[in-house]
This record gives sequence, structure tokens and C-alpha cells, in this order.
Amino acid sequence: MSEEEETRQSGLETRLMYFEDFQPWMTFSSGSHMIKREDIENFAKLTGDLNKLHMDPEYARFAGFERGIIAHGMLTLSVSLGLWHSLNLTNGTIVAFAGINNVSFKRPVYPGDRLQLKAQVVSTRESRSNPNVGLVTLKMTTLNAEDGSPVVEAEVVFVLRRKVRITS
Repeated sequence: MSEEEETRQSGLETRLMYFEDFQPWMTFSSGSHMIKREDIENFAKLTGDLNKLHMDPEYARFAGFERGIIAHGMLTLSVSLGLWHSLNLTNGTIVAFAGINNVSFKRPVYPGDRLQLKAQVVSTRESRSNPNVGLVTLKMTTLNAEDGSPVVEAEVVFVLRRKVRITS
């Protein structure tokens, strides 16, 4: 692994990336984040999603989840976005989160699982309505860091600033 890849993986990257810096097929990897039971409980309380799969270990086991309660899919997806932001590549250039497409939850996430993000640039395009920004689409694959198996995949679209501001 190159020094640049190690830096990006560790989340210590300090160089901001603008719209023009992204090229299709570029890839990025994050460090990992452990999902705790408290995270699941807090997310359930925050969202009101108190489904027994997330709150009752016996019910979750009865439903086929051998390790008990599972994380909400949306919690896993939110952590995925947090892992992207931990890379510190766009934290000063992102203008908006424009959308999310093709979300697929592949495997359950249990308390104690560590998640890691792999992201690949799928496409870039200039904004049709604002010459000062562009859209970058990333395919995010969130992995169980222990065995490398995907737990969620999604394509996210970020609106990013351009390096040079165009005035009309």
C-alpha cells in the first residue's frame, strides 16, 4: 500500500478534494468503526424505529438472526457516510448531498461488528444550473471489516465546489 493510500485509509488526509479532483474509477478506503449496542438503541430512540429486531435479542434470534439484535439498515448507511467523511477529503468542499440510489442491504450488522468503507468514483458531471459546483457519484460498499463481506452498497451523489469560482 502506498503512503498516500495509507494516509487516506487512516483518515488523516488533509488535502481537500474539489469537483475537478475526482476522476471515474478512483478508489478510497476508510478506517473502521465498531457498531455498539448503545448505537442501535440510541438510533431506535432517535428515529422511533423500535422494531423488535433492533431491541429484543430473543425475538431477533427467533426471527433467524443467530447473534441477536441487528443494526438498522439506515444506521449502517449513516455510519457509511460518516466513514466517508472521516477521510476528510470533502469536508470543506461539499455543498450538498444530492441523492442516494441503488441501496442494497447485503448482510445483517450486529453489535461488535466493525465496518469499513470502500468507495469508487462512478461518474462526475458539471452542474447544469450552477457553474461553481459539480456532481460526483460514488459507489459506496460498506464491509464487515473482520471478514471483508459487504453489508450495504449504495450510490451516493455529492455536490462539490469547483476550485475556481465563476462569477456572472
